[in-house]
Amino acid sequence: MKYTLLLLLAVFLISSCTDIDKTNRLSKIDKMIHGLDSISAQLKKEKIDTLAEMQLAAQGVEYRIRGNFVADTIDLELGKKMDSYKRMRRAIPKLRSNIVKLEKGVIELRKSLTSLKKDIENNSGARGKYDEYIKFEKNKFDQIVILFKEFQKNQTKISDTYSALHVELYNFSMQLIAK
Repeated sequence: MKYTLLLLLAVFLISSCTDIDKTNRLSKIDKMIHGLDSISAQLKKEKIDTLAEMQLAAQGVEYRIRGNFVADTIDLELGKKMDSYKRMRRAIPKLRSNIVKLEKGVIELRKSLTSLKKDIENNSGARGKYDEYIKFEKNKFDQIVILFKEFQKNQTKISDTYSALHVELYNFSMQLIAK
């Protein structure tokens, strides 16, 4: 009787520990999925069309200045502004492609996290490797977060440069045509 009671107690303790592990694992996965949802929502707010419009507008300004500016020398201040404006325009295609890459990464990671979550809930697969799998997926999640923060930083930089210089350089390019 004692041995049966001890055996039942041991089984109960082992099963309760696995429930705690299961809950912790599912919690980690849910946090990552929630983070992906947040990133995905912010990416959907970004307007790829707006970036394309900015790029076309900047190309038009540069083309007008290049085609109509006839002086031998250029004012240092204007040269710096043109250089910043040109770098901004050249960074837009990379930023647009990064949006697409981030969206793909979010979709792929969400799919693998959902699959892992289902395996953990159903106790299927290699249960001894669940923690390794979660750690692997966490590393991928951390990389996506880093890429997203870099994307936001670059987008802000491009928007700030465009806002600061576009009107002035547009007006300058239009004055060159009028001459």
